[in-house]
Amino acid sequence: MEVLLGLLTIGPMSGYDLGQAIRTSVGFFWNESYGQIYPNLRNLAAEGLVTAKTERQKGKPDRHIYTITKKGRERLAAWLAVAPQPEIPRNELLLKLFFGAQVPAEILIGYVEAMVDRERVLVQKFIQTSKAVSAQQQFPDTPYWLLTARFGQLELEAHLRWGEETLAELRKIAKKQQKPAESGKRKSHAGK
Repeated sequence: MEVLLGLLTIGPMSGYDLGQAIRTSVGFFWNESYGQIYPNLRNLAAEGLVTAKTERQKGKPDRHIYTITKKGRERLAAWLAVAPQPEIPRNELLLKLFFGAQVPAEILIGYVEAMVDRERVLVQKFIQTSKAVSAQQQFPDTPYWLLTARFGQLELEAHLRWGEETLAELRKIAKKQQKPAESGKRKSHAGK
């Protein structure tokens, strides 16, 4: 719920607007689905942390625009004052690599190559986002947005470096896996 309060400090938004804002800003490290956003907005309104105003639209459903209240800003400030709890990440790629001896290395190479391709695109997005955010100096949040974007960029660059090193190692393993198969073929041909 705090992500919604935080985004509403930028300005009033509908649930749809909040979903879009999440995807284009904090979505790289925090995710909320519309199935979470709308019930949370109702809860925030019930607690007096946001207000809702209905905008009538021709030929479309009404839009509910939410605005953070003074009480909502106080709640956000209280949440920000509590130290974040460390989280144990879940990374399926690393889990599969951990048990990688059970499959041919070529399978794992494909997984890592796909990750590297995805993360290269994301690094470019972070660079573009940082440039776009830098141009928005009218927001007091801009320096903080840049700090989080820089974290994301550096983290992804580290992933890319790891991916390249991992691919080199997996390719060595794949060659070793191919050699016993090739020597077995030679032996069976020699016996004929």
